[in-house]
Amino acid sequence: MVQSLFEVLFAVRRALPPLEVALTLGIVLFALSWIVPRRLVTLPAGRVRASALTWVGVLGALGVAGVTAVASAMPFLTGRPDWTATDGRWTRPAPLITAGIVVLVAALLLRREAQPDPGHRAIGPQRPWDSFAPRRRLVLLMIAAAGIGLTSLWQTVIGVTAPADATFIGNVPAHSELPVYMRFNGGFGFVAGAGWPNTLATVLALVGSVVCFVLVLRADADRPVSTTDSTVVVRRDRELTAHLLTWILLGGLVATLGAVWMHTGSIGQGLVGFEDHRLSGDGSVPQVYLAGGYDAIARPMNLLGYALQALGFALLLRLATDTARAAVARRRAPVPPPLDTATVGAQR
Repeated sequence: MVQSLFEVLFAVRRALPPLEVALTLGIVLFALSWIVPRRLVTLPAGRVRASALTWVGVLGALGVAGVTAVASAMPFLTGRPDWTATDGRWTRPAPLITAGIVVLVAALLLRREAQPDPGHRAIGPQRPWDSFAPRRRLVLLMIAAAGIGLTSLWQTVIGVTAPADATFIGNVPAHSELPVYMRFNGGFGFVAGAGWPNTLATVLALVGSVVCFVLVLRADADRPVSTTDSTVVVRRDRELTAHLLTWILLGGLVATLGAVWMHTGSIGQGLVGFEDHRLSGDGSVPQVYLAGGYDAIARPMNLLGYALQALGFALLLRLATDTARAAVARRRAPVPPPLDTATVGAQR
């Protein structure tokens, strides 16, 4: 019985993608996240806004998570574990591109919310884009964005061209005239995978998603308010909206940062060994090894990249689950009595 159980477990493990695929480790992290059952999401009071955020929080988060899993599994699915040259230039920023699209779709859905007539709009100051955004999560966004930007800049700067008859280290495809190589050990050879052809899509995705996020939050912060609306309710609704959109963008940023670091660490782990035929005293042939320029940090960066991809995937799964839980809780909650216009006006 025990032997049969182990055989089943081994069969399941062989059917799963390897551990470095975000889907495998991400499911484990998602399961561990339920140690803290508190929901990440609360839906606003407005019906249109709550409906829009439900679709965005469930389908949008699942979409970004699915793209993260597929992008991280592409080397495994294609049977090419060592992607080099420009193979992964679009798969690495794919989660961030998807997250930016989801934020844009959220803005379009929020436009369906009815706006007050010009004569019934409350006069208020123009608010900054981050008026309702969670401060701590914005710091995490900036850290992840800075990590992507600085790593991409570094990999762009070290990118060089290489002659066709040069010594190439690792799995290098057909020679390219583009600066997609980096020097290995001061010119001993070249490794493919660096340069602007590999980082341009990531930089564009980073800039585009951040600009889209800022514009969407700014538009929602400055959305007109009716003179009969409760200030407390309006602020609460917009804070909850900013919270959800920040979670989605953070998931895309973390997954993309993981993909960038995984790739950067992978190409930096080159190691070349050769024999020194000058025999030592005991008759052995010593082995001499040459490592890449940043070999000391390449392995930790590679492993941390796998972990960050899985963390982004798990975060997005939890976000989708908690949005669905919030929608169910909202439907089961008792309907509040209608607000008295005079009372609301007195409170304001």
